[in-house]
Amino acid sequence: MFGKIIIYLASLFWLLSFLFYLFLEKSNKESLRKYANITFWGGVVSILLASLYLLFNILSHNFTLTYVWSYSSRNLPFFLLLSSFYAGQEGSLLLWATWMSLVGVLLYFYIKQNNLSTLSLSFFAFSVFFLTLILIFKTPFADLWESFPDGNIPKDFVPQDGRGLNPILENYWIAIHPPILFLGYSFLAIPFVLSLAGIFQRNFEGYSRAITFWALIGAGVLGLGIMLGGFWAYETLGWGGFWGWDPVENSSLVPWIFVVVLVHTLLLHKTKGGFIRTNFIFAWLAFLGVLYATYLTRSGVLSDTSVHSFVDPGKVVNVLLLIFLGVFILFPIVVFLLRFKSFEGEKQNIIIASRQFFTLLGIVILIVSSVVILVGTSLPITQNFIGAKKVALEPSFYNQWMLPLAILILLFNGISLYFNWKGTDLKLIIKSASLDLIISVVVSILFLFLSNYSIAYTILFFASFFTLLVNLRKLVKKLAKKNFRIGAFVSHLGIVFLIVGAMLSGGFERTQTIHLTEGKKSSAFGYVFELLRKEQIEQEKPDREKYRFYVRMSSNNSNSIVRPIVYWSSFNNFEQPYFEPDIKTFLSKDVYIAPKSLIFNDFFTPVTMKKGDAVEAPWSKGDSIYFLSYDMSSMHLGSTQNNFMFGLALRYNIDGKIYYDTVYSVLNMKMNSFSPVWKLVPTKDFAIGFTKFQPAENLEQSTVELSFGQEMLIADVTVKPFIILVWIGVILTVIGFIVAVNKYKRIKNVSQ
Repeated sequence: MFGKIIIYLASLFWLLSFLFYLFLEKSNKESLRKYANITFWGGVVSILLASLYLLFNILSHNFTLTYVWSYSSRNLPFFLLLSSFYAGQEGSLLLWATWMSLVGVLLYFYIKQNNLSTLSLSFFAFSVFFLTLILIFKTPFADLWESFPDGNIPKDFVPQDGRGLNPILENYWIAIHPPILFLGYSFLAIPFVLSLAGIFQRNFEGYSRAITFWALIGAGVLGLGIMLGGFWAYETLGWGGFWGWDPVENSSLVPWIFVVVLVHTLLLHKTKGGFIRTNFIFAWLAFLGVLYATYLTRSGVLSDTSVHSFVDPGKVVNVLLLIFLGVFILFPIVVFLLRFKSFEGEKQNIIIASRQFFTLLGIVILIVSSVVILVGTSLPITQNFIGAKKVALEPSFYNQWMLPLAILILLFNGISLYFNWKGTDLKLIIKSASLDLIISVVVSILFLFLSNYSIAYTILFFASFFTLLVNLRKLVKKLAKKNFRIGAFVSHLGIVFLIVGAMLSGGFERTQTIHLTEGKKSSAFGYVFELLRKEQIEQEKPDREKYRFYVRMSSNNSNSIVRPIVYWSSFNNFEQPYFEPDIKTFLSKDVYIAPKSLIFNDFFTPVTMKKGDAVEAPWSKGDSIYFLSYDMSSMHLGSTQNNFMFGLALRYNIDGKIYYDTVYSVLNMKMNSFSPVWKLVPTKDFAIGFTKFQPAENLEQSTVELSFGQEMLIADVTVKPFIILVWIGVILTVIGFIVAVNKYKRIKNVSQ
């Protein structure tokens, strides 16, 4: 109840803050300023208090709260307990509201320091109000008995443990990627509310530098969050790549493209004037893209087409999400139309032979690319509307469209740097560009002959290499003159490295499948792979069977160990294994080892037993197996409506020594099938599995079947050349934004 009250208070504070700051703009009464500031800080404190309260419940294992029970457990280490805060819809919305509140504090002091109007705080408070309104109906503070009204759960019922995180999320990246992504989302609200205030007050010029400052921060932080998500996918999820054009991935990419466009249109405004209406539109679209991404990921519309999407949150929340989106579509349009004529004099004559012209061409291509991504990503909504089956577009759709667009963006960027903003003689351009063009053509021809790429990809390589040369030359000249306004060139170099790295690693990658069993070797790409052993890890956690495989990877020049992981979890009732890849990194390539399956070759004839039976071990006449009892203690770990996990307690007599162990299986009552959890027989290199159960009048008369086999790990080995260029590109892109932010940080706002 306490948590819900805090959310109600937060929602009230943010609503009042919005109204007080709005009326303050009209009346300029100091009493309203006082109330506006009090309610603003009340909203901030309430959200922070709600977050701390949820965190307290998570860390204290209060499983009476549905959210805490659903996403945390006693087995999680501290950093994963912290991460479970935002593992579900409710917590991620609260995280976003928390970041918005803290970012709002930064905006509050920035406005105060730069003598800007508090009208932007009004619009900002309104956006946080909508988040808190959603949290009222999608609260992380609901009790179990409220969430499951048909389950007859007593109000004082306290579960012993929680369900825990999805095993895929149990990785250190979950503590890094989502918070940075949501922080980036929050920063995009600031350019929007500043530009809205500027348009509303007919004083966009007074806000332009502030908008640029915050747009650069938003682009840098959101870009970093997106790129770290790509690295998470590459390193941990076993997809074999860092970007799969998943609809949820795309939905975060679109607002980033819009804010990058905004940065460039603001640059045009700074150098040539004008573009006020254009800047407003893209500041609005960047934030609107965030809201649209929120709707896509949280409405459940992508639940059938994306591995990232949340399930349907319910009708009320869906309506609120649509209202949230609708308000921030209609209100800015109304303001824009009312103030449209105020900026009629902003038109500029565009000189074709100028940097401005080619920058505009690049902006147009970025807009086209965002439209393509939006259309493809929104397809499930269209399909749902017309009653068709929801199917996500294949990555090939995006690759085919993005290839020519990437070529044009790179070429326009490279060519633009030969021109001045006010125009340049074409003869001088041809003279200065000829050497770069000749070098780029020669290198591209060599690339074509040495690779299996098509002409189209060779042109992309040419555009990338040409742009690399131009930006590198500009960067060196700037540094030679001790001019450190180099953020744009560094970011452009980063984009070039990113594209070239993606092209080389994707186009030249090769994959082979290997089969690994102990004592046997398998070869791929000049490397010899040998399974040395496997080790059960995280044994203290009863909800999983997790194994790390030690594989020797050797060649004439190197000898190393790679450690892929295979595990079963109660999260999916032990029905299908999870896989984690391992990567051996070299300077010029990555060797990516991704497990695909774990199978068992029959070694011996299965044995059938009843409780209390002892049978001769099929591998040796002197050894025996004794069926002690059934083990039902872990049935709750894999229990659902149709699935139950239970085990057989066994005693082995092997080479005169006694060993005790329990083998488990998951029984699907609906399908009448078994899914054994295979375990190695003590001291042996083969496994035993509980593969069949034949019920009788009672358990004593029921029979079980035990099978034996040697496990074989099947994995894909992929060589990814020059993947390091992707990561270099990511780093340079982010550094470029940081450098650019620092430049604008030192310039006072023109409204002073």
